[in-house]
Amino acid sequence: MIIALFGFILLFITILQAFMPKFLKPTEAFGVYIPDSHTKDSVVIKLKNTYTTVVLTFGMIIFLVYLWWALTQKPAEETLALVSVGVQFTTLFVSIGYYFMMHLRMKRLKETQGWLIGKSEVRVVDVKFQEKLKLIPRVLFIIPMFVTIGLIIYTFMKYDQMPEMIPTHWGPTGEADAFSEKTYFSVVALPLILLVMQGMFLMMSEGMKFSGARLNPANKKASLVQQLAFRKYTSLLALFITIGITLMMGYFHLQTIHPEISSSLIMWALPLTFLILTFAVVGIYAIKVGQSGSRLKVEENSPAIENKIAVDEDRYWKGGMFYMNKNDPSIMVEKRFGVGWTLNFAHPISWIVLLMPLLLIFGISFLL
Repeated sequence: MIIALFGFILLFITILQAFMPKFLKPTEAFGVYIPDSHTKDSVVIKLKNTYTTVVLTFGMIIFLVYLWWALTQKPAEETLALVSVGVQFTTLFVSIGYYFMMHLRMKRLKETQGWLIGKSEVRVVDVKFQEKLKLIPRVLFIIPMFVTIGLIIYTFMKYDQMPEMIPTHWGPTGEADAFSEKTYFSVVALPLILLVMQGMFLMMSEGMKFSGARLNPANKKASLVQQLAFRKYTSLLALFITIGITLMMGYFHLQTIHPEISSSLIMWALPLTFLILTFAVVGIYAIKVGQSGSRLKVEENSPAIENKIAVDEDRYWKGGMFYMNKNDPSIMVEKRFGVGWTLNFAHPISWIVLLMPLLLIFGISFLL
């Protein structure tokens, strides 16, 4: 079953990475802005198809070799887990490396063919965009945080009844394989980590309210509808994950207080179910919504602004992945390659948003 789990993750990573160009806005390919008049150029389509073919072929070969090795060699659980994670990261790094090659080719193509020559750049805005947003209400993210705070209070109330050694890690079979001595800090370490994670998803949902919308001059109305829907579905995805990790980590913690509810089967099945459901929802989100809502069917149409294109922001996207624009007040921006959001790394607050949760989680884990 462990092989099936890791194999499923590897297969998911391969398929998602291979078909990523299909999930993006037509006006963005490999992190490069493409004017609407060139989105269907044969060479652009060929580069996208080549990327998909190469990444999918490489990933499937790695997947089959991995299965052959795992099933024939029958390695120990620790070796299997280590190799499985290594194979997943190798597949991911290879696809990212090939992406950078295609990014350079796309930039070169754009420059040599002069796609921007004779075009005027305009930035289309909707002054009432924030009012039109319909994100998941903030209170629905705060409720799980209050549940976690209640769990922390309940833990202190039951402190004297808890065992002297607190489990801090569980193996692939669901059995605890690492413990810490009981202290007032160690007994609430897991809920504290959960609270940090819940805060991260709350910040992500709230951050979309203050991120500028990049509307397409070629079809402002359709672009606006897609942008609004994209943010709504992203907020819904964040809430789904928040509820999922709250239920999973909440059970992990409660069984340390009440060992009678502990079950190795549940401990094994719960994260597996959460992982599969999360992958399924992310897959549906990528296929049905796409980046910036580009895959949503919208009937709204508006006349294109002749000889006008969106502002070319390639200079702010380092490698097409890392956004750095000190003149942009947005902390969060939509990714150019990948489905979701990234940070404006030229904004000081972005580094606080990125590093603070990580430092808190690592700090809590280190002190156990």
